[in-house]
Amino acid sequence: MNVRANLLQRRHVLLAGASLLLAGCAGFGLQGEIEGLMRQGQQLHAEKQYDAAIDKFLEVVAKEPTYWQAYLWLARSFMAKGKWMDAVANGRKAYQLAPKDKETIPVFAEALFGGGAEALRNARYGESIALFGEYLKLEPDNGRAWLNVGKAYLGQQQFREALGALAQGLSRGGGAERDELLRGLLDGGVQAFSGGKHGEAIDLLTEFLKHDQKNPTAYLNLAKAYWGAGDMTRAFDAFRQVLKLDPRQEEALRFLLKR
Repeated sequence: MNVRANLLQRRHVLLAGASLLLAGCAGFGLQGEIEGLMRQGQQLHAEKQYDAAIDKFLEVVAKEPTYWQAYLWLARSFMAKGKWMDAVANGRKAYQLAPKDKETIPVFAEALFGGGAEALRNARYGESIALFGEYLKLEPDNGRAWLNVGKAYLGQQQFREALGALAQGLSRGGGAERDELLRGLLDGGVQAFSGGKHGEAIDLLTEFLKHDQKNPTAYLNLAKAYWGAGDMTRAFDAFRQVLKLDPRQEEALRFLLKR
C-alpha cells in the first residue's frame, strides 16, 4: 500500500515538473519571438522603412501589451512620419509603463513638443496649449515651449493667460527665445488694445516695459491703452515718456495737445 502511494506521489511530482518545464519553454519562446520582432522593427526603422517597422512593433504589443520598449519605438516611428498624435499616444504609454527609465521621458517630451508645434501651425490652439502644458510638466525650463503656449493663447485671444506664459518664459531666463518672448508681449498688447481689451493691453505692455524701458512704441501703445481705459493721468505720463525717447513722435504730440 505504501509502495503504491509512493509511486503515485512520485508520478504527481514528475507531472508537475513537466508542466513547469513546458510553461517555462513557452515563456522563453514568447520572449524570443518578441525580441526577434523588436530587432526586426529597429532595423527597419534604421532603414527608414517606418510603416514596416510600425507593423513589427504593433505585433509585439499585441503579444505583450505591457512591453514598453515597443511603445517607445512606435512613438519614434510615428514621429519620423510626422504622425504626431499617434506618437504622443505611444510615447505616453511608454512613459506610463516605465516612468523612471531614462529613455521614456525624452521621447515622450519630443512627441509632445512636436505635436504642440504642429497644432499651433495649424491654428488648433486649444490642442497646442494642452500638449505644451503636458510637455512643460516634464521640461519646465524650455523657453520655446513657453513662447509657443503664449502664442497659442494669443491665437485664442486669452490675453491674461498669454501674459502668464510669456512672463514664465522670461522668468526662467528666456534663453535664445528671450527676444521672441518680448515680441510676444508687445504684439499681444497691441492685439489686445485693437480688440478693445484695454486692461489686458496695459498688463502685457507693462510687463514688456519691465524688460525694455527704451521702446517708444511700447510706451505709445501703453498710453493709448490707458487713454481707452479712461486713466488720463497715466496716459499723459506714458505719452511724455514717448516724447523723451522720440521727441518727434507725432501721435504722442497730438494726444498731448488734446489735454
